[in-house]
Amino acid sequence: MEIIDIHTHHAAPQPQAVVSLRVLQETEKFVLDESQFYSVGIHPWDTQSESVEELYGLLDSLASQPPVVAIGEAGIDLNIGGPLFRQLNVFRHNIELSESLSKPLVIHDVKAHDIIIGALRDLKPSQKWVIHGFRQKPQIAEMMLRAGLYISFGAQFNPETLSIVPDDRILAETDESELSISDVIKRISAVRDKDMTQIIAENTRLFLGL
Repeated sequence: MEIIDIHTHHAAPQPQAVVSLRVLQETEKFVLDESQFYSVGIHPWDTQSESVEELYGLLDSLASQPPVVAIGEAGIDLNIGGPLFRQLNVFRHNIELSESLSKPLVIHDVKAHDIIIGALRDLKPSQKWVIHGFRQKPQIAEMMLRAGLYISFGAQFNPETLSIVPDDRILAETDESELSISDVIKRISAVRDKDMTQIIAENTRLFLGL
C-alpha cells in the first residue's frame, strides 16, 4: 500500500502513514511495529526541560531502527518552545542525526521561518526537509520553496498558498485531524482542480527514499 500521509499522530496501525513519535523519557518502553513506518524526533516544545539533551541517546537508538524512515518532528517554535539557544541545540542534533542516518527531516516551524532557512543554508544538508502542517501566506511558501523544501498540507491550509506550490513539492498529512488522509487529499485536489493522490504518493515515496 502506498504511503500518502507524511505525518500523523494517530496510533498505529496506519498503513498509509508515517506515524510521528515525540521522544520522551517514557518512549524508552515503546516497541516499534515492524510493519509500520515512523518518524522520531525531539519536539521543540520539549526544550522547555533543562534536561532535554539527556534524550539524545534514546532518540539516536530509536532513529536507527528500520521502521523509522524520517527524523522529526523537529524544529523551532517561538511561541511554546524553550529558550532559543536550547531549541537550536536540539534542532541541530536532529539535523545531524538525519544526515548521519540518511533519513529526511520533518520540521515544526512556528514563527521561525528565517531561522529554519538559516540553518538550511549554514549546514547545507544532503537530506530532504519538509515543513509540516503549512498554513502560511504564499510569500512564506515561496521563501521555503526557493530554499528547496517540500511543503506538507493538512486539513486546514491557505488555498492561495497551495495554488502556487509546484506539484512535485506537495505532501499531505493528517497530523491530529479527525479527517482521513483521503479527505485531506480531496481538499487539496479541489484547489488544484485535479486528483492529487498519485502525485502525492510519488512525492512521498521520493521524499522518504522508498
